[in-house]
Amino acid sequence: MLYKDDPARAINRTRQEVTTRGAVFNINEGIEIEDGKNCTTRLVGWPGVGTRMVSFHLLTHKKGGAYEAALHPASEESIICIRGKGEINLGRGWVKVAAGNAIIVPRGCEHATRNDPDATEDFIALSYNCPPPMEYYQKIGLFANGNFDWGAIDVALLKTATGIVPKECVMERNDLGGNERGELKGAAEVARSGGVFNVFRGAPFTGNGGYMQFVLWPGVGAMVGQHTAYHEPGRAFIPHVHPISEDAIFIFDGKGTGYLESRWIDVSEGDIIYAPAGVRHGTGCRSSETKTMICSGCAFPPQFDLYERAGYLKDGKFVDFPTENKL
Repeated sequence: MLYKDDPARAINRTRQEVTTRGAVFNINEGIEIEDGKNCTTRLVGWPGVGTRMVSFHLLTHKKGGAYEAALHPASEESIICIRGKGEINLGRGWVKVAAGNAIIVPRGCEHATRNDPDATEDFIALSYNCPPPMEYYQKIGLFANGNFDWGAIDVALLKTATGIVPKECVMERNDLGGNERGELKGAAEVARSGGVFNVFRGAPFTGNGGYMQFVLWPGVGAMVGQHTAYHEPGRAFIPHVHPISEDAIFIFDGKGTGYLESRWIDVSEGDIIYAPAGVRHGTGCRSSETKTMICSGCAFPPQFDLYERAGYLKDGKFVDFPTENKL
């Protein structure tokens, strides 16, 4: 069976199947929208194709590309920078970010992103919105009066070509973000005005059968859970279920397997495993691979069971926790 022919792939599942059983998405698939100045938004996972509490869009800033300042009245957004260099403005001026940074934008926080006019490459980020930004789908004409325009969505899906974002990982640990660095602002201020973090720095957790870092989570002021997981060859996270949280796991380096429902599925860079609440899922790396598979999972509502198991949530309160660098 060809990789793209697996029945668990989102392109092979109906909306109802995605909603109830989950699916494996890819950042190069989905409706592409011309958005802002020299920018495109690819709707990868969103309610128009079956996700519910989590949506994920690929944001591409071409040379000189900029998104207009916007805010989400009901959604929190986490932005994972995956290629190139750019800038973000959280309302207090522009700060530099690059591949490897993770940005949290609270509900109601005005923000904008851009690429340099003299840039030599695109600035590309994966944006998660929890819950999905319904006002955006209204803006682009795919949602109105409380209903999706299913006909327009199906036509757009047929017309949109597959993307060509390269697979190899270029994300690195850095100390960018200036005065918006979350570790300098503290959890209370991050919850109010957002912050810049890095996917390779976070609070350690080993309770799922491997090494994980909590990067964006309530302990640092976020309401989403954005966690980085490392799978050495031959290591896997125990397939598990979240009773109320949806999980969308982005594989950004290496290749391996993702567990969904009742079996393991081949995955690699650019894939996103979407698991609705109550659907068993996991990630791992076959012993035959030669490098560690690294992924970043966005969960909403927060997975308080993990934070309690890690010892960072006690008697209903967050306590001091360590942060570790990786790579």
